[in-house]
Amino acid sequence: MPRTLFAALSLTIFALGAASPAAAQRPEDYDYENLAFRGLGVWVFGVLPARSETALALQVRADLGELGPNVRISPSITFWSSRIRDGELRKMEDRFENACERAGTPCPGIDLGEVKLSDLSIDVDAQFLFTTDFGIEPYAGLGAGVHLVNGRGDFIDDTFVEDVLDAITPGLNAMAGIEIPFGPALRLQAEARAVLASNVRSIGLGVGGAWTFGGAAPPARPAVSPPPPPPPPGGGR
Repeated sequence: MPRTLFAALSLTIFALGAASPAAAQRPEDYDYENLAFRGLGVWVFGVLPARSETALALQVRADLGELGPNVRISPSITFWSSRIRDGELRKMEDRFENACERAGTPCPGIDLGEVKLSDLSIDVDAQFLFTTDFGIEPYAGLGAGVHLVNGRGDFIDDTFVEDVLDAITPGLNAMAGIEIPFGPALRLQAEARAVLASNVRSIGLGVGGAWTFGGAAPPARPAVSPPPPPPPPGGGR
């Protein structure tokens, strides 16, 4: 795992642990030895990128179990592709024309045509699982990832414009969602997700399902310890 990704994930775990309502949790409660591949899920997101038109994203997400009390680790791979909006293209064309003029070779009337942008991201999320007495179980989390961004189009392929759009860049994620357990192994989920990366900032809403292998029960939300019982009338001796 790259050092920047490892550092971001460590800060995420620390922040989620500090936000836990169970203040009695100790650093020794969190141990990488607790992690093991325990399930797999598939998601479909409606994504609104900052520079492109609305897109559908497909995500495959693994469940590595809980690093510590209430903190689940979930790596994923996500892909989406969309056309860059016309307004964004006009800004790019203006910048290229200005660059040509500054270089002493005017090139008015640049037309980039239709340009598509795609993003393949590899992420690791840490999700805090809230304890409730209801069938719907909420969670929230933070994560970090690496984005492989690719631009393409009939007029820009194999040109410096494609080189400008193509990038490998880190990113941060924030998410909040709910889970509805169906039996011991199946969970249906809905999630809102925000991605902050230099070339592919986006927000999205998605639905998915996760299957736990081996018939194991879904991650349990440890309940907060109940208060001690009141002393017997008259005091105990």
